[in-house]
Amino acid sequence: MKRFLLAVDIGNTTLECGLYDGEKLTTNWRLSSTVDRTPDECWQSTVFFCKEANIDPGQLNAIAIASVVPGQTRSFVKMTETRFDNDPLVISIDTCSFLNVRYSDPRQVGADRLCNAYAGYHHYGGPLIIVDFGTAVTLDVVAEDSGYLGGIILPGPRTAARVLHSRTAQLPQVSLRFPDKLIGVSTDHSIQAGLTWGMVDMIDGLIERISIELGKEPYVVSTGGLAEPFASRSRNFRKLHPDLVLEGIRLIYSKTRG
Repeated sequence: MKRFLLAVDIGNTTLECGLYDGEKLTTNWRLSSTVDRTPDECWQSTVFFCKEANIDPGQLNAIAIASVVPGQTRSFVKMTETRFDNDPLVISIDTCSFLNVRYSDPRQVGADRLCNAYAGYHHYGGPLIIVDFGTAVTLDVVAEDSGYLGGIILPGPRTAARVLHSRTAQLPQVSLRFPDKLIGVSTDHSIQAGLTWGMVDMIDGLIERISIELGKEPYVVSTGGLAEPFASRSRNFRKLHPDLVLEGIRLIYSKTRG
């Protein structure tokens, strides 16, 4: 019987799960992470999506978690303890001491960023920049010798849109899409131009500044749920790898648990 690894990436907005058959991502699904789920509800959603993919939930024999939401982490850990025969791997610098992290305090690096850096270097080498478009946009920098150097954190485009609407008296909430023309002829158009093209140019500028600091041109990879429309309009991205965090979870699990 085939055995599957359940990889769980719990972000501030989205919870993504993926089932790995060896190195192959067989299926994945996304849920909101803003909903507090009990361990039983975590299991029910897992069973539902397994059956949707024609996979017997009984074939799940391992779980690894990268999370920045402690409450959701506890629910998945409890689910694993009651439904699986072994403990989950909760990824952090403490459980993955082999990670070469040069942050001043390595424990401050989020598990998703550790996974991005590890998987990115595994697939593309270094020097490397991984740009993850989510609730926050993170730029993580990996050296030529695999060392995690650090990076940059800034508000994601949807977060910026919500803040702009909530902190002003008259600016509306707008859909996040690229307008055909940059110069806005309405308030909605003006905000969309700023949020979309402004983000592209900001990321391009930061990548170029990082490249100068590194002293050589890095390979640049994009990932995350919002990556495609921004990366496709950038002048710097060489690869779109949507499920890089899940791939990092799989690789780190393989390294630590075999």
